[in-house]
Amino acid sequence: MRFHLLFLLCAISFSLYSQNDTIALKNGKKIYGEIKNIQSNVLTVETSYSDSDFKINFKEVSGIKIQKICFLLLTKGRRRTGYVKSNKSNYFTITTKDNDKETFKLTDLISLDELSEEFWDRFKFNIDLNYNLTKANKSSQFVIEGNLSYRDLKWISNSSFSALNSKQDNTEDIQRTEVKADIKRILPKKWYLLSNLGFLSNTEQAIESRYTIITGIGRYLLFTQKLSLGFNFGINFNIEKFNDATSKNSSSELYFGSEFDIFDFNDFKLITNFNLFLSKGELRRARADYTINIQYDLPLNLYIKTGFKFNYDNQSAITGSNSDYLFTSGFGWSFNK
Repeated sequence: MRFHLLFLLCAISFSLYSQNDTIALKNGKKIYGEIKNIQSNVLTVETSYSDSDFKINFKEVSGIKIQKICFLLLTKGRRRTGYVKSNKSNYFTITTKDNDKETFKLTDLISLDELSEEFWDRFKFNIDLNYNLTKANKSSQFVIEGNLSYRDLKWISNSSFSALNSKQDNTEDIQRTEVKADIKRILPKKWYLLSNLGFLSNTEQAIESRYTIITGIGRYLLFTQKLSLGFNFGINFNIEKFNDATSKNSSSELYFGSEFDIFDFNDFKLITNFNLFLSKGELRRARADYTINIQYDLPLNLYIKTGFKFNYDNQSAITGSNSDYLFTSGFGWSFNK
């Protein structure tokens, strides 16, 4: 009886050990554990002999073997799902569930995530808070921002919100609320289809509500381990209501957009995008939105973030300003980082 129990414990231990992922380093050493992800040229691995995760510069890795199915983002906008194993140094092979195999260089790998069977593990969420209070004029300002994203092999969705509330003696309250939700359908050769829903309310520009519905197509011009650059274009349907005597407006607009990301700069991340809207019905009307966010990651899924948003409209409401901007700086926390 004792022999059978000892044999069972040994078998379980061997099974657990055999399920470990393997990381081969260029100095000849090997690390065994569970690879959590590869992001921003950093490989994160959990081991049984350490209380905290190891972070390894991916440039020092010569080979990997992962037991679970993974989602991989590669250069040139390529996306793959399958099992990952290095059969020779500085290369790896992806094996799909249908047993199809492709081999790539390790330098082609931009990011890697284990594909969990749990639905919630495919979501990522973060929230930022910022509060300013000054004695002069009893001025106070509160800003809350958040982002929710979901990703699989062929679909990428992202939702964001931003809310500003500013109060000061002898002036009217300032409020700004913006909500966006977009979804992309990934196509071959770095192309993608996109759809976006947006809402904006802005007292500075006398906008009570502006709803936008965008459909279009885009393409990544650059997609490397360090950065990505994409352009897209399409049509936007615009529905506006204002806080003053300006009449309601519904119009169609041509839409042009660009997005630039830098994600291989130690713990820093930068994302910036520019959108231009040209009205089809009012050819002289032009609107533009610009956003830039810089983030520095801290322990415990915390981060410091600085952001800037700018809105321009050459045909604004009667009492509204042609432009508005929002600058924020504060702390945030992320889920499923």
